[in-house]
Parts: sequence; C-alpha cells; structure tokens
Amino acid sequence: MEEARTAQWVGLIDGLCAGMGGRLSVEIFFDGPRRSVGVSCSNISVRFPMSGTADDMILGAVRLLAREGRAGVVVTQDDDLASDCVREGARVIRFSEFESRLRSGRC
Repeated sequence: MEEARTAQWVGLIDGLCAGMGGRLSVEIFFDGPRRSVGVSCSNISVRFPMSGTADDMILGAVRLLAREGRAGVVVTQDDDLASDCVREGARVIRFSEFESRLRSGRC
C-alpha cells in the first residue's frame, strides 16, 4: 500500500514538474533501501540514505545550501523536521501548498 501511494505521489510531482520547463529542481528523500519510484523528469532527483535517515539527509542538504548562502524550501508534513529545517534557515511548506504552487506555476 505504501509503495503504491509513494508511486502515485511521485508520479503527480513528476508530471507537474515536467510542466515547469526546467525552472524548478526537486530532490525527494525516502527512508529505506534504494528502489525505483517512477521518476522520469530530469529535474527531479530521488535520494535514499546509505546510513541514517531521510531526515538526516534533508537537514544536511539544508545546511549545505545555507553554507552556500542559499535557502532551500523543504516540503514536509513532519512538524519536528519542519522545526529543525526552519532553525537551519530553510523555508518549509506543506504538501498541499507545494502541489498548489506547482499547478499554478508559482514555484
């Protein structure tokens, strides 16, 4: 069930990002072993941790962007992760807002 929901969500994001004409770069982080999640759009990267968790990887990416003087946008429903990301300088939005922005071309 979880795999089907993941594939459906990634397919939705993949289709919406394809319509952005390369104006948006998206990294999607998953816990667990590396597996196919059905991404075909070239501006989407899927990441799996070799050790640790997807949350650790997300925070690492946020910290890297901050060191480069850039702020990332993290899309999550996880309140603890959201708080950690904000503390590290990222902007956080929920899935529903991200989807809405993609659909309207406001990313």
